Amino acid sequence: MNLEFKDTVWKGQFKPTRDAYEMEAKLKAKFGLTHRYDAARLMIGRSLADPEPPPALASNTEFDKSLPGELLFGDDLDLWLCSLILDANLGEGAAVDHLRSHVEAHWARGAQLVRHDLEESEGDAARLIMRLADGLPEGGRGALPVVKGKNAAHPGEIRVKVGSVSKTLDKDEPVDFCLNGPGNSPHLALMGRTRSGKTTTGIQMALSIVEQSRAPMLLIDPQGTFITDGKLNDKLPAWPVDIQPIEVGQQPIPLDFLPHANVGHIAIQNACMTLRDSICQCCKSPGNLMQSRLLSSIEQVITTGDDRSLRSILQTYEQRLEIDGQQTDSIAARLDELTRLRCFAPDMAPADFFSRSWVISLMHIQSEELKRLVMLLLLDSTAMHFLAQPEAQLQDGYRQMRQVVVIDEARKILQEKKSESVIQLVTRSAAKGVSAMLLSQDPSDFEGQDYDFTTQLGAVISFCCNQTQRGLRSLTGVYGRKLLAEEFSDSHLDPGVAFAKLPNREAMRIRCWQPG
Repeated sequence: MNLEFKDTVWKGQFKPTRDAYEMEAKLKAKFGLTHRYDAARLMIGRSLADPEPPPALASNTEFDKSLPGELLFGDDLDLWLCSLILDANLGEGAAVDHLRSHVEAHWARGAQLVRHDLEESEGDAARLIMRLADGLPEGGRGALPVVKGKNAAHPGEIRVKVGSVSKTLDKDEPVDFCLNGPGNSPHLALMGRTRSGKTTTGIQMALSIVEQSRAPMLLIDPQGTFITDGKLNDKLPAWPVDIQPIEVGQQPIPLDFLPHANVGHIAIQNACMTLRDSICQCCKSPGNLMQSRLLSSIEQVITTGDDRSLRSILQTYEQRLEIDGQQTDSIAARLDELTRLRCFAPDMAPADFFSRSWVISLMHIQSEELKRLVMLLLLDSTAMHFLAQPEAQLQDGYRQMRQVVVIDEARKILQEKKSESVIQLVTRSAAKGVSAMLLSQDPSDFEGQDYDFTTQLGAVISFCCNQTQRGLRSLTGVYGRKLLAEEFSDSHLDPGVAFAKLPNREAMRIRCWQPG
């Protein structure tokens, strides 16, 4: 590619028509998009998917505020240029003005197409996305690739094996189960002491779900098991979708979990209270006045500030402390830790963030309270985003999977009695197309949770582990009977064998993996 041409595009200005500019504002307000270029890219991409070339704009077309190529195309400039140059049939002698005219024509037509799609979807975000996906041509000019073969999306039922072997211990018969069938919960728990194979088995099961559903995955990795020197290591198998590693402390999680000021008073207050509660869970004895001060600070940042970062919340909170004549307290100290490590950066709206796959390593966070807070904030945002979505589509009775959430070392939050986001994910997100997988040490990790929490698990796979009577009682509902401590002991469970309760089957011992 001509580097001078590329540099001119990068530094150049591209103008939307007045109509396209107004459509950008509508999309930003409707779907909580953070930046203009998010809406602009959607419109240009929508037009590129149309097999007919866009009509040239009239000489008297009214334009509005321009965007620089640097923002309009971002880090994917090369991909955009290849698509646009091929689409416009531009030869070696083409000038940047030719490309600019083509971009602006696509931008204008894309605004009209997205407006029509939005009207046909009755303003529903999920229906709009499905309409956009279903409306793309299968071949020819502007087409997206069709996934075929073993990695193609499963059209309905998702069946999952339990580990690499997955056979009954007594009869050596193959075992699998339906994850998303009628009446089945797609949420899973795997338990076992260190080196029992629970994490490997869980990752194999998550891989199978993603292969069949093509759903993005969020893997919360407190110990840094899957990332080495900033890259995914061989403990995570080859994944069927692109997956981005993040080592918190070296890179921030690019998630803007605050709602926008135009979403309405109730939504803002709920978001403020959820964030306040999670922060206060990880602080020492926060009193009512401290909690009220934090709630007001969060609300102020959402409703009046352009800076939506945690640093802005901290600064607002510190200002309120000073006005009240108070010294730095545990809330300010915890927020200071979050911002010193730059754990989050408000770069992506939740809709964008959760459309991608991530492995989030917390290995560099030394404070266990801070590590737990980062996990809570991630799960708060996950629950808030997906519970606000319409129900996922059904096909022949099988629920579409939209997201796979894997929480390793889940005991860090399971033992907290107020882990509302975890409870909400497991009890309310099945109809939204979310599959949550909890990897933990033993049944006692569930002691702090409500009874209803465990009864909503679709499958529990337990390798040899320790247990308490309270922990066993917490699993009585999902196993459907009283449990005995020896059923989870090494006298009953050899290496690689799990005591499992799968949907619509009696509890059984399963050979999940074969010892070397």
